[in-house]
Amino acid sequence: MKMNFKLSVILSNSSQRIILRSKSSFVPKHAPVQLSDAKTLERFIQEHKKILVLTGAGISTESGIPDYRSADVGLYARSKNRPVIYQQFISKPEIRLRYWARNYIGWPRFSSMLPNYAHTFLKKLEDKNKLVHIITQNVDNLHTKAGSKNVLELHGTAYIVHCLECDYSTHRHQFQYILSNLNPQVTISKLFSVRPDGDVELTP
Repeated sequence: MKMNFKLSVILSNSSQRIILRSKSSFVPKHAPVQLSDAKTLERFIQEHKKILVLTGAGISTESGIPDYRSADVGLYARSKNRPVIYQQFISKPEIRLRYWARNYIGWPRFSSMLPNYAHTFLKKLEDKNKLVHIITQNVDNLHTKAGSKNVLELHGTAYIVHCLECDYSTHRHQFQYILSNLNPQVTISKLFSVRPDGDVELTP
């Protein structure tokens, strides 16, 4: 695996004026939970022996990770930038370099996020043998952090890095250490908000 991730050019040309947002600021506006809705959910859980749950970015907003499409607070409402698609990533070295520059800066804060009540509630259902499986579109690993065992990460995970040229794989924390050694001049602060996929905005 070739380790040529020199990020200084990208980072030195970016104004890293990134504003920290509180966790609650990523939760979209919503009406209060109605008691009748809570009762309906309670009956559903009681009446079914095995439950399959599908989660998306919305479940992690209470943990401080924004979703994509919510009005006013979602990533698309706050930024014109869009996630890098796989075809772009593999075909253009400059896009890969910029992706890893953003991800390198965003990783310490993204990886420090903790499960919220929704994640721990699903873990409790699993403990009671009510929950057969969680299928998540998220890459944030929060279901696993909450202790859930039967989790299918539909879009993969941000916590494993796999080389596109060989079979080399490593944990994202280890890869952060590798990037840090290759870029000792870069100082990382946690005072910024992350995106749903773990990186940050770097504005030229």
